[in-house]
Amino acid sequence: IIREIKDEIVQIRRKIHSNPELGFEEYETSSLIADYLKKLGIHTQTNVAKTGVVGLIRGKEEGKTLLIRADIDALPMNEENGFEYASKNKGKMHACGHDVHIAILLGVAKVLNQLKDSFCGNIKLVFQPAEEAMGGALPMIEEGVMENPKVDGAAAYHVWNYPSGTIGIKSGSITASPDHFNITVTGKGGHGATPENCINPLEIASRITTRLNNIKLETPGLVTICSIIGGTGENIIPDTTLIRGTARALDPDTRQRLYNMIVDISNEEAKKLGGAVDIDYRFLYPPGINDEMMVALFEKAAGEVIGEEN
Repeated sequence: IIREIKDEIVQIRRKIHSNPELGFEEYETSSLIADYLKKLGIHTQTNVAKTGVVGLIRGKEEGKTLLIRADIDALPMNEENGFEYASKNKGKMHACGHDVHIAILLGVAKVLNQLKDSFCGNIKLVFQPAEEAMGGALPMIEEGVMENPKVDGAAAYHVWNYPSGTIGIKSGSITASPDHFNITVTGKGGHGATPENCINPLEIASRITTRLNNIKLETPGLVTICSIIGGTGENIIPDTTLIRGTARALDPDTRQRLYNMIVDISNEEAKKLGGAVDIDYRFLYPPGINDEMMVALFEKAAGEVIGEEN
């Protein structure tokens, strides 16, 4: 069946690639997905968490429910490729492969729908909006995507730079929590010729940055400062400086520890020089942690299909 539908799936992917839409704006993309599922006779829900789509394939008898998820949004960037199916929407591009993810899951839908009389249980097909930064999974969960029927196991996937025909998978932590923070350092501005009369927030920010960038833990985790904004001239000490960065960890304890260290180090360095800090810390997605049993099931199935060496 896969060989028979390959060209069709390729064309779907290219159509989606040429019409990218950003998070919670995926109206045409959602419409394409829903139309395809409905033509297959698959029960389809639309407008789940605004632009999400959910399909349900019921097997020959009652049984467990497997959820398979694809993300559907694009990135806010211009495409510079010359392909005939390059983005037609200025400032938007499927640079992260979500067009591929959609096409794959639509192919899975077509295959499993044809085979539904050969398995028990249900396949729930989840097309999730707003994966990039805004987080479309939680709104879908809050709107009941894990229920009716209750989900027993879930799988997601991502194209990556492995050799074609191979799969990478592991149990346990697979992706880090990508938390973001802004640290506003407040000092006392003045003339660059009289620093003794000032509290230089840039100096405080540089000390904070050096210490945060040099955090070393025994568990995987890091802090990266990606932006420092402050000052308006060569001889003017500003009142404030903004530090922006990200903290990443593969387990919840390390994640919390990094937060505590960022808060403590920032306050310590500001206090040494008589300044102050205000920290806006955003806990975004938790670490992605694969279930061992699900990984074992997947490895067994994948080994039978593409060979364990792949």
